[in-house]
Amino acid sequence: MNEQGIPMAGKLSEPKIITDLDQKVVCLLPTGFYFSDERWDMIWEQYDKKGDTLGMADLKELFPDEATVQNAAIDTGEKFDRCR
Repeated sequence: MNEQGIPMAGKLSEPKIITDLDQKVVCLLPTGFYFSDERWDMIWEQYDKKGDTLGMADLKELFPDEATVQNAAIDTGEKFDRCR
């Protein structure tokens, strides 16, 4: 929420890594994902239920209407190879 108490929402301009207090990855959200307070709460509820990092299959189930999750690119290893 911003200073006026209005929920912040919008499409991510870059991937976002959400981590817990111990810096364990909760999930990775892709560029273009529509992020809002409601979705933030949904992610944390699912993480608490699962007790582990949420993968793309978890995000597909949580957000069936989100094209960036439903049609995610397949990592062939080439795209992210330079980051390894």
